[in-house]
Amino acid sequence: MGSFLRRGNIFLVLGGWLAVMVPHVSAQMALPQEALVDLVKPSVVRIAGHITGTARIPAVKVDIRQRLVAVIPEKYVDIPVDEYLIGSGFIIHPDGYIATNAHVVSQETVKQALASENAMGALYENALLLSDSEMQEFLQSETNNSFSKQVLEYVIQHSVFELKSERAVLRPGSEKQDISDLIAEGFPATIVSMNENFLEDERDVAVLKIEAADLPALALGGSESLLVGKKAFIFGFPATAELNKNSSLEATFTEGVVSAIKQSAQKDFKLFQTDAKVSEGSSGGPLFDEEGNVIGMVTFQTDEWSRSQGDSFAFALPVELVRQAAQDAGIFVTEGVYGGFFRQGLSDLSLKHCDKATEEFHKALEKSNPLFVNERQLDAYVKKCDVLRAGGLSLDTSLDEWKNSIRALGSPFFYLSAVGLGLFVVFGWILFMIIRRMRREETEIEVLEARLLRDEERFGRYGKLFQKKSSAPDEPKDEKKAEQKQKRTIL
Repeated sequence: MGSFLRRGNIFLVLGGWLAVMVPHVSAQMALPQEALVDLVKPSVVRIAGHITGTARIPAVKVDIRQRLVAVIPEKYVDIPVDEYLIGSGFIIHPDGYIATNAHVVSQETVKQALASENAMGALYENALLLSDSEMQEFLQSETNNSFSKQVLEYVIQHSVFELKSERAVLRPGSEKQDISDLIAEGFPATIVSMNENFLEDERDVAVLKIEAADLPALALGGSESLLVGKKAFIFGFPATAELNKNSSLEATFTEGVVSAIKQSAQKDFKLFQTDAKVSEGSSGGPLFDEEGNVIGMVTFQTDEWSRSQGDSFAFALPVELVRQAAQDAGIFVTEGVYGGFFRQGLSDLSLKHCDKATEEFHKALEKSNPLFVNERQLDAYVKKCDVLRAGGLSLDTSLDEWKNSIRALGSPFFYLSAVGLGLFVVFGWILFMIIRRMRREETEIEVLEARLLRDEERFGRYGKLFQKKSSAPDEPKDEKKAEQKQKRTIL
């Protein structure tokens, strides 16, 4: 947030309540952190608001013992207003809808900061009149329905504000350095849904709309199964991470675990406590899981006094409040095409299907708004595919799959398999030649047998014919011999 937030720090000691109001990622699989960053980062935006005008703040007098507050007649201060609100947000719909905290874009945040000085002075002045025991009793009572909060609300109600707001989602990759120039160059943002009562019910959610399309909207998950000890990740724009004006548009990634699950003040929803590091400016950023699904919205951190004692935690609203705020405005959240193509590309790359992976990464780039998604975010994955192809490790065909299966078995097995395959081929060839020769000899024998049978049949026919021919002339000769013999006998 802007410098105006520092004016109310005394309330962190007196009441401990101001921390609530001040701001401080197909079937899916757990992703490596590098991929998780590249999936979520394009969807995280920085939101800036410029509020100008005037404020007339009355002086008040309080009685802590009696819990009374009253305006001092004819005593007030006129304050020129020129304040900047800075926070984070994340895209929840490709058509330009962005979720953030209400306190990042609401004038109520400025009003309480402007009124806090008078309320603080009155409380401090009266606190000096208390005994030590009365002071202890007062501080203990501040945890629930604090009197200091009532005093601030009273001052705001009796103040006169004439304010004008300008809000913008800063343009990614801008080379501007001054916040005023960044706002002027950014996407003008209108509020389509905001809970004005966020100071009371802690439902600190707003939805903005910018005129842009094909944005890399994040997938919203669910917080029902979120347990203590589970990993949690945060993206935001903490002011403490700004080394210079050129780094103001570089989102910061932090990780931690869900360290506790607590109830809201009215016990109607859960708050998720995490040890992931945040600071002012991270408000409205996404809390997401290892699959890249949003499970919460970062809203506040432990107060300044607790942080000085080494107790530093961030608190996030459940993502269901974001989904409900969007639905109340007629917006049905949906993940952008960037996330779908990116996840599929990662899946293909994990299987070394480089042709398919490269195609998916190119689709993720071509079908997304170029102001939010650029080649640098996907270049590393395309290069991995190029390296796999160059090394012959890409598995884009059935032959590639077979080669990889052999390669996966290891070199010794490959060599033994090659030797075995060679011996199999040699013995197979010898066996083939033997079988072939045997079949040829069998064929020759069959031919000879057929020829012999034909010859026997032919000789048989010739023998019968010869016998017929030879027996016909012999009969007369025998008769003549018999007649001659008979004649010789008679003679």
